[in-house]
Amino acid sequence: MGTRTPDPLHAKQVLYQLSYIPTPFDSAQGDTGDVEDCTRRSRHLSKQMRKGLRISAAVLLVCVALAGAGAPLRAGTPVRVAVNRCNSQTVDEAYARVRDFDRHAPGSSASDLLQRIGAITGLLATLREERDILDSICASDAARAPLFAEIAATTAWALTLESDVAAKLDASCPAAAQAFPKLMLSDAWLSMATVINDSGGPVPAIFTDVIPKVQSRAQAVGLTLPSWADTSAYWRDQVHSQAKATVATCPSPTPS
Repeated sequence: MGTRTPDPLHAKQVLYQLSYIPTPFDSAQGDTGDVEDCTRRSRHLSKQMRKGLRISAAVLLVCVALAGAGAPLRAGTPVRVAVNRCNSQTVDEAYARVRDFDRHAPGSSASDLLQRIGAITGLLATLREERDILDSICASDAARAPLFAEIAATTAWALTLESDVAAKLDASCPAAAQAFPKLMLSDAWLSMATVINDSGGPVPAIFTDVIPKVQSRAQAVGLTLPSWADTSAYWRDQVHSQAKATVATCPSPTPS
């Protein structure tokens, strides 16, 4: 029996239910190497190292006891943790992952395309969560601004790549092959516009490479991008509504 190619629109329903599963810890990569000698693998610590760990543990217990005895130390610890968490580590990793997606296109099979869509969808979810975390942890707008700009740029870039894959998945219905990318590209444009409008107009430097990516794809599918000032959630919702109506004309079950 041959393998049936999934209906593209049905596949689109499925892709939004996918979740990205991070690569599990792989001990084969050398992460379990000997702590005393990075060139050798080992499953145990030396006696000297075990003794050192016991001493360290005892010292740690003493420090915890002392911290519990002084209110200033208890009050200071959460502040230091919060300040240290307000950084770009997670966002930088997401940006690097999107760049890797751009360099390595997925295979042409429906399975490969759905897998890529699932990975991008999971990454976008991570970015949304990270933005919420940084919004509550970072102490000032000045600290949040560059992080939010990088999140917006990464989000927009990921959505442009997702639009490419969606067009291939829905190639059997030209209307859907244009409509679904419009959904994603309108989200990408709004992601950047929100940062620009909230800051009063300046375009962050990190948007420089991403803006042409959105513009070229929007032109290819007939999506008119408004000026930053005219870009809003209302505009995005209008694009979504029109796209869904277009998809409904395809001779296949439409997405829920």
